[in-house]
Amino acid sequence: MKPIGEGDGWREESTGLHEREFIETRRHWFTKSVTHNTEGHVNVLNLIEGREAIVESPTGAFEPYVVHYAETFVVPANVGEYTIKPFGESEGKEIATLKAYVRV
Repeated sequence: MKPIGEGDGWREESTGLHEREFIETRRHWFTKSVTHNTEGHVNVLNLIEGREAIVESPTGAFEPYVVHYAETFVVPANVGEYTIKPFGESEGKEIATLKAYVRV
C-alpha cells in the first residue's frame, strides 16, 4: 500500500494494483465525514472496516442510505460530490471503505 493523502480525520492509500490495470482501487480510513467526488466516473465501494456508515449527497442527488460491514454500494457517475461518515455503532470510531473506479 502506498499513502496518497491525509487530513483531519482521514487518510487514503493506493492498494497497489499494477499501473497497467484500468481500475484504480483506494482504501479510505476515516473517523468523521469525508467528501468524495465521482469526477464523472462510477464509484464502486465496499465497507471493509466498521459496522455502519451513512452515504449522503450534499446536493440531494439521492436519499441518504446506510451501508453495513461487507456491503458493496455504487455511486453513479452523475452524482458528483458525496459524503461518507461513520454511523450508528461506528460513530466515533475509525472505519474504512475500498473504492474502485476506472482510471483516466
